[in-house]
Amino acid sequence: MNAPSQSSVPVPARARNAYLDTLRGWSIFGVVCVHFAGSFVTTDVHAWSPSFWLGLALNQIFGFAVPLFVFLSGLLAGASRKPVSLGDYYRGRAWRIVFPYLVVSIASFFLLNHHAAWQTLPSLGARFTWLFQRFFFYGVEPTLYFIPLILQLYLVQPALKALPGWLHRVVPALSSRHWVLLLTALLLTVHLTLGLLCNRGTLDYYVWGRPNAFFWMFYFFAGLHFQTLAGLASRRSLMAGGGSFLLIAVGVMTWNGLQLSNPAVVGASFELNRLDFAYVRPEMLVYDLAMVMGLAAGVALSWAPRAGAFSYLGQYTLEIYLWHILVLYFGVWRYPEALAACRQMPELIVLICAAAALSIAWLTDGWHRLKFFIRHHRLVVIETP
Repeated sequence: MNAPSQSSVPVPARARNAYLDTLRGWSIFGVVCVHFAGSFVTTDVHAWSPSFWLGLALNQIFGFAVPLFVFLSGLLAGASRKPVSLGDYYRGRAWRIVFPYLVVSIASFFLLNHHAAWQTLPSLGARFTWLFQRFFFYGVEPTLYFIPLILQLYLVQPALKALPGWLHRVVPALSSRHWVLLLTALLLTVHLTLGLLCNRGTLDYYVWGRPNAFFWMFYFFAGLHFQTLAGLASRRSLMAGGGSFLLIAVGVMTWNGLQLSNPAVVGASFELNRLDFAYVRPEMLVYDLAMVMGLAAGVALSWAPRAGAFSYLGQYTLEIYLWHILVLYFGVWRYPEALAACRQMPELIVLICAAAALSIAWLTDGWHRLKFFIRHHRLVVIETP
């Protein structure tokens, strides 16, 4: 057997950034916790029980996960230096994200009882509108809203990346760096304004807040141009600023926890809570911003933690995000005895969240390894005389 030619030898993957993978891993674990542990934060007879307290804590503490994901999506897009045509860029995003998103959406449509609700709609037009809105904006399963959102941001990413340069050519008196700073400030203003208007009920949170690309564009743009923004500060300033923002986040979350644990504020059975407005409550706007800025400082400072379980999860965030609801539903939620066990032993909630995330990561990892083995073996066989 001849040695495989150079074209059949696998090219080593570029070394992964352990800090970014760790951030992504904690974030995706947080998303699973928000959705599963948060389901124990109810107004029924279990309110104020140990499982309620744990669910409430995890639901609030990991509120920064989605803002951080949006920021990191922009960061990774901005860090790419590989020249690629617009057509290849959009085709790559479609194959990587759109195809698995459609698979999961179709599975959720039939397996999570959305099909039955869809059939009750009064007309064909109403059914088409429901499908269009759910697939392209809200998500067939509401927790899937992040995928249409991030696709909207990826759609405009080339323009957002080039925008400061374009504006510099129009107004040469301001450098591209200054335009980055001004646009970041403008988008932050839009983010906070939309958030506060949604919190007041002036705008619909489920239209202008959670699933809306304009609401999240600040984090994406800041990540996209993070290298420029970080270059405006010294290393000492980044260290001091990062620590200060994390301390602010701790303080805000402490205040938030005191408010949410006070029956005089939220009602004896938690009936007055506003947890559904997860990203637009003023305290959460500040908390999310402080957490993302504090953790982003570690990117600029080139923090390099040792790879571990969370950095492993961080390699499979898309797959975990897409499939975790189905895994949780068929593995736990549909079994009353499993939920009862979680209420009796709240630590099971964390273990189940970890098991759901890790199982999806392991299956995805195994699938990738199998595809690589088959592809490489096929290349070797083809080149064998």
